Amino acid sequence: MTSNLQNLDKLDRKIISSLLSNARESIANLSRNVGLSRTAVAERIHRLEKTGVIKGYTAQIRVENNGNNASCYLIILCEKGKKTDVIAFLKEIPEVRSTSVVGGEYDILALLEASNLQSIHHLANEIEGFSGIKSVQTKVILYQPFNR
Repeated sequence: MTSNLQNLDKLDRKIISSLLSNARESIANLSRNVGLSRTAVAERIHRLEKTGVIKGYTAQIRVENNGNNASCYLIILCEKGKKTDVIAFLKEIPEVRSTSVVGGEYDILALLEASNLQSIHHLANEIEGFSGIKSVQTKVILYQPFNR
């Protein structure tokens, strides 16, 4: 039994948005932010979990706590038949936060986070040297209005 995000009301969306920003947010804080009782918020969260809208909660690592992280997207073109190998290689690098297989001219889009641009440069060079990768384009993130 799964629910569609389009079927959610404003309060459910507000709860989900808060949990996306901080999955450990207390029921008490959520209830204050949403304007419902703690019991009502807990029941809504339970329903969202039961229907599969909320699939789970996860820990996220922070590369560095000072807020001065550098981020970029790597646009990767793989050699024929090497996508799986490249993805496995990228998965072993903690600074690679996510990967997406994409259609079109390139094969993989990877989000890379490090403490500074010099680290980004070294990691991108290491990744570019992996056998199975034809080319890598780097797109540095200048500004991120929000990140969940």
